[in-house]
Amino acid sequence: MSGEMWMEESVEEVKTRPVGLGRICWGVKRGKRLVCGDEVNDSRVIEETMKLVNEFINRVEKHGTVLLSGSMTPFDYAVIALGNWLNGIAVGNGDDAIAMLRNSEHEVGKKMLKLLNQAREKWLKTYKPELEELIEKLRKGRARIIITGEPLNKDKSFMAHLYTENLAIEIARVAKSGNITINISLTGLRGLHIVTPKLLNDEKLRAMQYGLLITDGSIHEYGYPVMDTTQLWQVFAWLIAWPGKNHVHVQGLGVNDSGVSITWRSSAIDHKDELKSKAVVAREASKLSNEEFPAFLLYAIFGDGDVNIRKRKVELVMGKSKLKLWGSMISRLENLGFRMDYDNGYVVTYTVKYSKAIGLARKLLSDYLIKALIEDLSSLPDAEKLRRLSALASMEVKPRGISSIEVANIKMSVIVQNGSVELRVRRKDYGDAVRILETLRNAGYERVELSKRSNMYVVYISMDVIKKYPELTAKVCEVLRRMHEEAKNKGKEKRARSIARQ
Repeated sequence: MSGEMWMEESVEEVKTRPVGLGRICWGVKRGKRLVCGDEVNDSRVIEETMKLVNEFINRVEKHGTVLLSGSMTPFDYAVIALGNWLNGIAVGNGDDAIAMLRNSEHEVGKKMLKLLNQAREKWLKTYKPELEELIEKLRKGRARIIITGEPLNKDKSFMAHLYTENLAIEIARVAKSGNITINISLTGLRGLHIVTPKLLNDEKLRAMQYGLLITDGSIHEYGYPVMDTTQLWQVFAWLIAWPGKNHVHVQGLGVNDSGVSITWRSSAIDHKDELKSKAVVAREASKLSNEEFPAFLLYAIFGDGDVNIRKRKVELVMGKSKLKLWGSMISRLENLGFRMDYDNGYVVTYTVKYSKAIGLARKLLSDYLIKALIEDLSSLPDAEKLRRLSALASMEVKPRGISSIEVANIKMSVIVQNGSVELRVRRKDYGDAVRILETLRNAGYERVELSKRSNMYVVYISMDVIKKYPELTAKVCEVLRRMHEEAKNKGKEKRARSIARQ
């Protein structure tokens, strides 16, 4: 997840420096924290541990502008961003749904701002001095380093844990990828109970809840639906989806290579024991009606997907375990135009493109109150994905068939590219492409060709071949005329001139 980041304008590269060994031991669970068990003597394990600790020190120094400054803190950017957002949200008048939504957003925003200011104050007073002291201890070899996981197996995760009185730091090497994540938990920060009104019917709320839970949310061991997020907009979305009492607090910081993010935890207090697990969530989501499913899919895409404006596509990414959770819902995705676009054995991507993606975006935002919520939250700096979905929904859908013709009962696209014209059909399956090739050749178009371009198989007829068939030439010229007219009407002069030269 990307979150509210403080990005330094210029940061000098920090070289890895030697760190004193200190005491390294295997972790044993005792209460909320780990304690030292057996001492580590294996030089290979010590080396892997030092890689993690060095990365931690380097990142802290790299982002020292906000982590080690006497006046600036990791919370300043979020304080400014949220304050500006609140100033731009008009408080609603009246008792209509939009007014109630805006009032609720405003109240939530004020309480989140209060939490941020409390965290900022405690950072300067308590957390920063403890972090500085810890760094110094690591350098002098006086820090205790607790490890868990599989240090010598790159296919398994491995973690180093550092503790101060009020900080719990976890430096993790991610299994397989080897990426390093660093999270700093802040103890002693009191959260707030935030009560939000019920703004949508039970069916829409349930769908939104399932979408949040199947992605970034989870069920706490005590039965509460909870979500940890680094995104301001997602805190608002959670609270609107779970009306009633929620507990919200600043949990900690993520120290990434690109910046420092704030981690929020939201717990739906009034919804304890309503759902037992993600498996139950997935099963219930599969029962949603066609009217309810878009609200579920909206938050599933925001959590596990992406929206690409330039390529006009919407993606949904799933690990293999998540794919199993979706189960029968995959067929519902396919009915909406999604197709499997990528599978590397660990991760699968489903994609919907072009006019179907635009239609999907409009369907996801078809509820006027959900649309108003997404538009409001889009003004937050970390809500890029929300802004892209709204932009996609507003794009013009190109009329079907305007740039294609039928050849031997096969729909072929007219492509104008690099000063030439080509008739083209693309297929992902090689067998399908071969069948199309044979159909066209059996119909008398002997010089039709087949080639692999990127990850697709393309059956095509070149411009020189098109000119040999008067009926093809006439159809293509008519399409070019329509394409030229459309380009001129949209003011795309360069495109119009390119078409006119054919």
